[in-house]
Amino acid sequence: MTRQSAAGSSCLIEEIDFEGWKAVRLSNGLVSLVAVPDVGGRIMAYNLGDYPFLWFDRNLAGKVFSAEENMGDGSIAAWKNYGGDKTWPAPQGWDRPDQWHGPPDPVLDTGPYTLETVDLSAAAASIRMTSQPDPRTGVQISRQVTLHAGGGRVSLHLEMTNVSDQERAWGIWDIVQVDATRRDDNGQETHNEEAWLYVPTNPDSCFAGAYNVMFGDEDNPEWQPEVRPNLLGAQYLYQLGKIGIDSPAGWIAFVNQATDFAFCQSFTYFPGEEYPDDGASVECWTTGHGEPVGGLDFGKLDLFHMEAEILGPLRSMAPGETQSLDIDWYVARCPGPIVNVTGAGCANQPLRAESIDAGIRLTGVFGLFHLGNVQLVWLDEDGSAVAAETLALVNPLNVLRIDCVRRPPGGAQVAQLLLCDAQGQPISQLDSCPIG
Repeated sequence: MTRQSAAGSSCLIEEIDFEGWKAVRLSNGLVSLVAVPDVGGRIMAYNLGDYPFLWFDRNLAGKVFSAEENMGDGSIAAWKNYGGDKTWPAPQGWDRPDQWHGPPDPVLDTGPYTLETVDLSAAAASIRMTSQPDPRTGVQISRQVTLHAGGGRVSLHLEMTNVSDQERAWGIWDIVQVDATRRDDNGQETHNEEAWLYVPTNPDSCFAGAYNVMFGDEDNPEWQPEVRPNLLGAQYLYQLGKIGIDSPAGWIAFVNQATDFAFCQSFTYFPGEEYPDDGASVECWTTGHGEPVGGLDFGKLDLFHMEAEILGPLRSMAPGETQSLDIDWYVARCPGPIVNVTGAGCANQPLRAESIDAGIRLTGVFGLFHLGNVQLVWLDEDGSAVAAETLALVNPLNVLRIDCVRRPPGGAQVAQLLLCDAQGQPISQLDSCPIG
């Protein structure tokens, strides 16, 4: 095993054995991430402390198959669904040559990816995994994974290059399989009904009801489109189904509400561009009971997970041309529903200011993505700070519950929560609200 660390930093890159696979682990003392290049360049673990967010099939642990074994008879039953996080081309389908006929796919999905260390510094640890050129789709996929110091942020820089001699049109599609397993009173694994996904819906959605049922029952009770105004919740009830959402908000969040562990993904939405699957920027898949798919009855597999999927625009690429998609991962403790995500944290209850006799009562419930402190900053009508104080020391492992009373200084119009690092340098606004 080789170990590398950056001087003056807790960032570490290690070659390890992970469940029988050759793997590399990135860690920073708070968060750890494990990548396995040999099974489709997957990220197979992403943990906050000891809590694992990603699901993987332990029946396949340590197994690597030949391209012929990965392809099998080409049916979904032959697919080696390892789990974790991976990148595919979109749209998926079996009707036309401009659709990705997978899984199974022995190159992009389960083939070996090359591995290289990109960076190891005081600020971050970064690796890149790259697929073999795929003759069928004409593309090669590259996945750069960066773990940042001081918190739980992971940056994914995903690239797709046209390695064929003709124009190709694909979207970048990233799929995270989150663990939705619990143990019953007898210690047996079963589905966790406290596992939820949250996605902001589009007030001007092209879909009836703001989402599109892509697979499964139209009346699947897992899909709950108004858990909060303009917020869809997907509750894991072990029903097989899939929906697409044309969400412009640029985030999706998973929460295990039995423990308040939250995993949020942030991405850029490109208005005006064409998206795969009739316009979906986010998709949710749940495994469980339902109509068999390609002869495979998912309800009999006892594999309990949900998928949080992000799609990039459908873009044409000339030979040699590359497109990219950037996604940020964050983890924290925060109860659901998650109603907002920023670079600082996620909100269960946004900041609210209420006038009372003693002054202004401020309330809110948040999860923080970084180590540091939250400053309460009073802003005037021009957005300039007139006063500030340290409100709380914060850690991703702890929920931040705000309930305090303050008398704002003269000229203050807005209360702002500002996340700062351990040295007091601003990172990002957590939330703000008017006090008038």
